[in-house]
Amino acid sequence: MSVWTPQVALIGRPNVGKSSLFNRLTDARSAIVEDMPGVTRDRQYGFSEWNGLRFEVVDTGGFEPKTDDEILQAMRRQSDMAIDDADFVIFLADGREGCLPQDHEIFDKLRKLEKPFIVAVNKLDNLNMETLSADFYALGIDEVFSISATHGLNVGDMLDVVVDRLREIGEGIAAEADAEDGIFEDSWDDSNPEFDEEAEQDVDLSPVPRIAVFGKPNAGKSTLINQILGEERLLALPIPGTTRDAIDVDFTRNGNSYMFIDTAGIRRKKYVSDRLEREMIHRSVDAVGRCHVALMLIDATKGVTDQDAKIAGLAHNRGRAVIVVVNKWDLMERSPKATREFEADLRHKLKYLHYAPVLFCSALTGLRIHKIFETIDRLYANYRRRITTGELNRFFEEMLAYHPPPVHRGRPIKFYYITQARIAPPTFVISANYPDAAHVTYQRFIINSLRDEFGFDGIPIRLKFRKR
Repeated sequence: MSVWTPQVALIGRPNVGKSSLFNRLTDARSAIVEDMPGVTRDRQYGFSEWNGLRFEVVDTGGFEPKTDDEILQAMRRQSDMAIDDADFVIFLADGREGCLPQDHEIFDKLRKLEKPFIVAVNKLDNLNMETLSADFYALGIDEVFSISATHGLNVGDMLDVVVDRLREIGEGIAAEADAEDGIFEDSWDDSNPEFDEEAEQDVDLSPVPRIAVFGKPNAGKSTLINQILGEERLLALPIPGTTRDAIDVDFTRNGNSYMFIDTAGIRRKKYVSDRLEREMIHRSVDAVGRCHVALMLIDATKGVTDQDAKIAGLAHNRGRAVIVVVNKWDLMERSPKATREFEADLRHKLKYLHYAPVLFCSALTGLRIHKIFETIDRLYANYRRRITTGELNRFFEEMLAYHPPPVHRGRPIKFYYITQARIAPPTFVISANYPDAAHVTYQRFIINSLRDEFGFDGIPIRLKFRKR
C-alpha cells in the first residue's frame, strides 16, 4: 500500500499572507508575494516537513464568498477545489484588519463542510500585537493562533498542532484500512524507503520531462493545461494577464510522468511598467530555462507577431526543444491550404526555429491535443540521445569526404575528430587546426547532417570547435 501524504490547504481572503506562509512552510520563494490583493490566483503546491511528518501544502488565491468579479469567482472555485482535496485547512486571516464579514462567511463554510481546520491570525509581527487576535474569538472558536508568516513568529507552535491533528487523521485512515483488509503500512515510519534521503535524491534525478507552456498573454496556455489534465486546475479566462505565476503541474499519462509549467504571458518590454508584472515575466523566463521542452503557443486568430518571434527566441537561445503550437485553430478556416499558408508565414518569421515541429490545435475543444504528447515524447527522447564516439567519427569521415570544409586564408581547414560532449541539448565538439575558421554556412551543414543521420529532428544542436 502506498504511503499517505497528507495535504494542507491555505485558505483566506485576498492579501492575508497565504503566499508568505506557503513560502515559509515550503522553505522556498516559489509563490509571488506582493502587498496587494489578488496576486496569487492558481493553486500552488509544495512540500513541508515538521516533527518528522512530511505533508503537502497548497497555496490558493483569495477567497471572496460573494463577488461578481469574474476573476475572483474563478479564484473562489480554485479555493473550493483545494478545500475538497485537502485533509486539513489552515484558515488564515489578517489581524491588522480585524475579523471582517468575509472571515465569518469563510469560517461558516468550513464548519458546514466538517473539514478539520484551525484559524491562524497573520501579520502580528511582534508580541505586543497578539492582542489583536482577540477579535477572532467572535467566530465561536476555542483557539486562535497568532502568527507572523513573514517573520516566523509562533509558526512553529501552530505547526505542532497541525502535525498532531494530521497524525490523528492518519491513525483514522490506518484503522479503516485495517478493518478492510488487515494490512496497513505505517505512514509515519522514518525507516520506510519512501522517506529515505537517498531514495528521494534518486527520485529527484529521475528523468521526468519538464514542459514549459509559454507565449503572449491570452494565447490559451492555462486552457491547454486544463484540457490536458481534464479539470479546471488553473484559472483560464479570456482576460489577458489572468496567470500571474509559474505553476508546476504533475501529470501521468499511459504510465509516463510529465511536469507541465504554466507561465504568465510575456508582453513587449515597453508596455511593462509595474514591479509585479516584471516579476511575472522573470518567472516565465526562468520556467523556460528549467524546462526540457518548450510549448510556444501562438494565437491563430492574431497570426505570428514580432513579439512571438522574440518570445520563441528565449527557448531557442537556451537550447530547449521547442514545439510551436498554433492554438485556437478551431476558429480558423480548417483546410490544407490554410494550414500550409499559415505554416509558411510562421516558418518565414521564425527562421531560426526551422527544426521545430508545428502543431495546429485547439486548447478549448481538444482538437489534436493528443499529437502534443506524441511530439513531446519524441523530442524528449531526441533531446537526451547520446551517440558513441566511434559511430560519430565513422559518419563524420563520410560527411567530410562528401563535402570537404572550405579553405581558410589559402590553407585547408582540417577537422580531425568529433565527440558528443553532452546531452540536453546535444552538444558536439570538433577538433580542428583552425577552430574559428569554419563559416556559419558550413557549421549549418554539419548540424543538419547530424540531425538527419542520427534522428535529432525537432532538437537544437550545439556545435563547438577546439584547437588540436
